Formats: sequence, structure tokens, C-alpha cells
Amino acid sequence: MPGTLFVVATPIGNLEDLTFRALRTLREVDLIAAEDTRRTAKLLAHYEVQKPMVSLHEHNEGREGERLIAKLASGLNIALVSDAGTPTIADPGFRLVSAAREAGIRVIPIPGVSAVIAALSASGLPADQFTFLGFPPSGGLARDRWFERLSTEANTVVFYESPHRIERTMVDVSEILVNRHTVVCRELTKINEELVIWDTKVAIRQQGEFVVVVGPAKLVEGAEPDADALALFVGQVIEELSLGEDAAMRLAAAHFAIPAMKVRKLLKKGRILLKRSSDNHLP
Repeated sequence: MPGTLFVVATPIGNLEDLTFRALRTLREVDLIAAEDTRRTAKLLAHYEVQKPMVSLHEHNEGREGERLIAKLASGLNIALVSDAGTPTIADPGFRLVSAAREAGIRVIPIPGVSAVIAALSASGLPADQFTFLGFPPSGGLARDRWFERLSTEANTVVFYESPHRIERTMVDVSEILVNRHTVVCRELTKINEELVIWDTKVAIRQQGEFVVVVGPAKLVEGAEPDADALALFVGQVIEELSLGEDAAMRLAAAHFAIPAMKVRKLLKKGRILLKRSSDNHLP
């Protein structure tokens, strides 16, 4: 009879956040697949749990996953854990879970701490609907598209960021999402935990792990801007700030509190109307 794969959430900082069920599971399984065995070893030592471990991270998940599936098929019970929080949420493990399901192996979630949910719960922002965007890309077109999506999301948005990029990212957020209520959470559940309402005057300590929560866009009273007003705004931004058209349209979206895709459509409509008008006046 095949074994069971347990997807076990572990503390993101405070070790007391491990649930009773998660502790019992870690004590009863035959093997623990950990993103970082050294980090997991500290958790196990704290609770006096002695179990064999195997490393399962983004660089070896394909190869090691096959071995773990074979062990599960042979009858072993395995716990999957990440460095912190819930496995597979911006962490390795989903390929193993997918392969286990395809092989007919039972997968049981052992819920617990999630940095996303912890940040939302203390942000004071609406959480009945929200979007999680993982980590922003480090640069290039992928980063531009990521911020484009961020600017068009109408609901509360949550994302992670690393300490060496947090300052740059928050500057970008401030430029693109004008007047969006934003909370920066650092080192959640740890001794140096901080939750800061962000503005450009706030200094963020670039150390630890960050979760950023961006509130939904506020509705602006009155009619949406017409194509002429948008074109004028975008043209001025391009000329005065030396920005590209895409960046200028993102700023326009934030300025007028409308989705970036709406800006594109209105500008396109305006250009079409302008062309038709010019064509009609040709001799």
C-alpha cells in the first residue's frame, strides 16, 4: 500500500507557531523532504524530533522528486516542508505534489502559518478578495510587465520582496501606484517584526524578509478622463520625465485611478478618431 505525502506548514519566525497537528505529523512520518535541511534541523531540534531528511529545492526537485515518489509508492510516509510557511506558496514542492497525485498517492495538507495571510490580517486592508503576485522580477521586460499587472489589479495585492531590492521596489510602487494605501511588513512573527504604512519619507531597514500589501484603488468621483486629457498627460510625462510610453501610461493610470489597460484603450480610440477626422478633411 502506498504511503502518504503530507504538505506541512512550518513557522515563518516564531517557533511557537507550529501547530500540534504539524508536530505530530513530523514525529510520525518516515522521512522529511525539506527545502533547506539545515534550517529544518533547527526546528526539529527545538521540538526534539529526530527524523531522516532529504533536501528538496528548486534546483533538484525534478531529480529528487522521482526518488521520493518511488519511496511513497513503496509505502513510506513523507512530510514536505519549506524553509518557512506553507510549502509550494512561492516555494518549491508543487512538482512533487503534482507527481504524487498523478501516481495516485494520497496528499494531505497540514495547514498553518502563511506570510501572505499573516500580512493581510494585520494590514487593515480589504481581504475578501486579493491577488498574490509572488516576487517581482529583478529587471527587464518581465519586471515592466509585472508592474503593469500590479497597476491594473483592482483588489488588494500582496507580494514578497528581498532585502536588497525592497528600497528600489518601493520607489517603483510609489511612482506607479499613486495614493494607494501600502503596508510594508518586515520579519513577521520575529523579534524585529515591523509593519509600516509606506510613504516616500519612510526609511525601511533593508534586512530580513518582506511582505508588501497594496490596497485597492479608490474610486474617483466623476467621469473618466477623455482621450485628449490622457494624451496630453502622457505626452507631458514622456517629455518632462524622459520616460517611455509604457511607463507614462502606467503613471497616467495611477494619476486618473483607472486600470492601465483602460488608458491604452482610450488612447487607441483617440488616435483612431483623430485619424478618421484627418482623413475626412483630405481634399
